[in-house]
Amino acid sequence: MTNERPVGLKSVLSAVIGNFLVASLKIVGFAFSGSAVMLSEGIHSIADTANQALLMVGIKRGEKPADDKFNYGYRQERFFWALISACGIFFLGAGVTTYHGINALILHEKAHLSSWLFLILFLSFIFESYTLYVAFTELKAHGRKGSLIKHLKNSADPTILAVICEDSVALIGIVIAFMSLILTEITGIYYFDGIGSVLIGLLLGFMAIMLIKLNRDYLLAKAVPKHVQKEISTILKRQSLIESVHDLKTAVITTDGYRIKAEIEIDGRVLAKKILRSRDFKKEFDEIDTYHDFVKFCSEFADEVTRTLGKEIDSLECTICAEVPAIKHIDLETN
Repeated sequence: MTNERPVGLKSVLSAVIGNFLVASLKIVGFAFSGSAVMLSEGIHSIADTANQALLMVGIKRGEKPADDKFNYGYRQERFFWALISACGIFFLGAGVTTYHGINALILHEKAHLSSWLFLILFLSFIFESYTLYVAFTELKAHGRKGSLIKHLKNSADPTILAVICEDSVALIGIVIAFMSLILTEITGIYYFDGIGSVLIGLLLGFMAIMLIKLNRDYLLAKAVPKHVQKEISTILKRQSLIESVHDLKTAVITTDGYRIKAEIEIDGRVLAKKILRSRDFKKEFDEIDTYHDFVKFCSEFADEVTRTLGKEIDSLECTICAEVPAIKHIDLETN
């Protein structure tokens, strides 16, 4: 039994705490100012807090061990809850924020600005920056190699990616809110407040759609990255026992776990040589006197062929899993 902390838990927990504090500050700011953009930012942070709580549910449920009902385990639950979280961002965050911004423009709502609003935005920026830093630190700690953008696109855990996206958008949203309030203060034109709210809503909508698509792909068992497929194919083809590889199929079952299936053509000559090294066929031939002896020999030889083939396939699977540790389940079938 391992006590290792689940991947993404640290990032999500810090994000929940940070966003709760930020949401509280922004709602207080809205209550005293009536600013549309501050309400949008408050709704944004409330949505982030709720959605990241859903991510925690996914992480905890995803740690349940495999059982008779789910033989491959429950790890894909984190994809499901991350999808629900992304839908929440879209409808609660983007929808409500955009609606309120448009409503503020139509009804000519005016904000009562003060220095406290800018202090709240500054503190929010600090909190969001810290949770973003925690997420990037955890991402790096779990073996990120090469381009960050490529890793985020192909391999990043959806819970960590959701925190990174939400906190990045939160920081951009704070900048938009700050600029909207500054322009409103300088020009006296209240439209800037509502426009800022709409821009934040559109930004949330874009991020939500991106996260929805990502988790949809995982739930549909997307194939492993191309370079991993190529690596697996190369490992298989360099084995002397394998003559050719057909119908290689892959699926991501967790962000750090793959399921692999392939049909392979066995080179019977290589298999025969392995068996010949373990048996003295000349001696066995000389001992065959009757048809009954011949049948017995054939039966024993057939049994050894199947057993040897099974052992060789098991050895191949162990070799592949050793070279690509992310493979959790592998199934090689003889064609």
